[in-house]
Amino acid sequence: MAWLKTLAETYDVYADLAGIDRNGQAVLLPISHSTFNAQIEVTIDKDGNFLNAKKLEKGGDVVTIIPVTEDSATKTSGITPHPLCDKLCYIAGDYTAFTGDDKEKHFEAYMEQLRDWAESEDTHPMVQAIWQYLKKRSLIQDLADSKVLEPDEGGRLTDQMKIQGLGQTGANVRFIVYGDFMPQEVWKNQDLYQKYITYYQKKSENKKLCYASGKIESCSDKHPSKIRNSADKAKLISGNDESGFTYRGRFVSKEQAVTVGYDTSQKAHNALRWLIQKQGYTRDESAIVCWMANRDMQIPDIMKDSMNAFNGVDDFDFDAMDDLDSLPVKTHDTGKYIAQQFNNAVNGYAGKIRTDDKIALIALDAATTGRLSVVYYDEMGGRQYMDAIQNWQQHCKWRRTVRVGKTEESKKRITCECTPSPRDMALAAFGIQRSEWLEADSKLLRATVKRLLPCITRKEVPIPSDIIRAAAQRASMPQTMSDFVWYNDVLCVACAMIRYNYEKGERNMDNFLEEKENDRNVLFGRLLAVYDYMEQRALFEYDENGKVKEMRTTNAKRYWNAYSSRPAKTAKTIKQNLIAYEKKLKDYELAKFEEWTRGIMVHLSENGFDNRALSELYLPGYYQQMEYMKNSFQKKEQ
Repeated sequence: MAWLKTLAETYDVYADLAGIDRNGQAVLLPISHSTFNAQIEVTIDKDGNFLNAKKLEKGGDVVTIIPVTEDSATKTSGITPHPLCDKLCYIAGDYTAFTGDDKEKHFEAYMEQLRDWAESEDTHPMVQAIWQYLKKRSLIQDLADSKVLEPDEGGRLTDQMKIQGLGQTGANVRFIVYGDFMPQEVWKNQDLYQKYITYYQKKSENKKLCYASGKIESCSDKHPSKIRNSADKAKLISGNDESGFTYRGRFVSKEQAVTVGYDTSQKAHNALRWLIQKQGYTRDESAIVCWMANRDMQIPDIMKDSMNAFNGVDDFDFDAMDDLDSLPVKTHDTGKYIAQQFNNAVNGYAGKIRTDDKIALIALDAATTGRLSVVYYDEMGGRQYMDAIQNWQQHCKWRRTVRVGKTEESKKRITCECTPSPRDMALAAFGIQRSEWLEADSKLLRATVKRLLPCITRKEVPIPSDIIRAAAQRASMPQTMSDFVWYNDVLCVACAMIRYNYEKGERNMDNFLEEKENDRNVLFGRLLAVYDYMEQRALFEYDENGKVKEMRTTNAKRYWNAYSSRPAKTAKTIKQNLIAYEKKLKDYELAKFEEWTRGIMVHLSENGFDNRALSELYLPGYYQQMEYMKNSFQKKEQ
């Protein structure tokens, strides 16, 4: 119940934003309110006289905040009208006459409920106006006269005509009421929200102990859906399966299992829905959101790579990356420079986090279309969270190319040391390139991302070894994907994960080749890099503009997978195939490659030049040897 209590507290922090639309951003719903997509908008005056109406186009401003009851918010069948805006069959007194479908009981139930609110001390002039208008039983006639609804030649209203792709008899209707000076949209009126909340709270009964808040309050066994999106039918709390085995044999009734206060449930669900829409990760049919629960402050998005994690966070400066083109390439390592500037900005932001701040992280997954489960939940202090994030970003990183910018239009590609996103790691481990990018089964991605969450928020938790092994296995098959995807999205991401688990205590990947100079896995990785780059240098062909033409796949790449399983035998095969290419190398190039090969073979002969399969450590050995060789030749040629 900790997640419910924390979400309810979060709602209280942001309660002043309830019902307010900020430039099309996600709206925090008031208590006892929900949303639907309206198809028709009716305008009346304050005395309840019809003025005009119009159809609402799909994709436009159709999402409408409406008051709901406990029953109407969860209705699936039966007669359960909403208090104000609803379908035609509830609010149109002439619905039966125009369609032939007897919905008189629906209309009577709606009008009785509306009358009770209109005559209460918590009524509102707009409610009274709508009540006065609908009493006339002329809604469909008025809509037909306005050409909003289109009856057939016999005057019968059918579903042959569609509004937003839906049959017109099932249209949702919302109202605008003209006051003394200007029209007021009922779904945006703050005073109307508060009037209904007060009215509905007075009707609440069934006071019991709320397991979440620990208070005696009106409790509910009907909880909201639409948590991940407006079409989501899955619920986090449900106990309506009285014929199954949900609680049979343990409790006599569902109330004995758990009781949750109505206000607490409303606040928690509304806050969760709002947080997911505003800043949540919603991919692969899962929903993950991290937020500050005790005050209004944005925090980095742990579901993105480190360079994009702070997008949208106030006072975080991305301007340092705007002048990359002006950096003198010969005197700056652009990737290191960007990473340093980024780390400085992170340190500045971290200073604004207080010790008493409360950070919460929740991950949701749907077992079925009707049930939603909390698969991961964690709470931590503000400083603890930032320490964990900085530890994650400082140690789980590798040089790769990412797109960075505040908006999608302004994003540009940069190459720097950065931390891959959890989804990038899952794709590196289990992805297959069928088109331009890696793809994988959504269930496998969800499960993998969930397993990575505690690695981010808990410094002592390593990345699961099976995920790293799977990524290393994918990196050992370069021929199954394009060069860029293999190098940037698999090899570099796998090396970042390996680095995170390696850099414990005093160990540092910057000194990896020196520290592991006698590790056969690293030595075989370095040898593979020498063979690979030797053939690349021999295959360099330049066009008339002096640029390197596209080269064919090297022997090292073709034999890579076999090399990772039987390194000694495969190394001899690759070496034999390179004899013809050695003649194409310049004298200083051949001398350097022979020098590197001799140095590696000396250590290998003493530490296991055999056919045992290589561990994942050969990958950073390959990468770092390759970078070392490229830098050596670059200095020589300059």
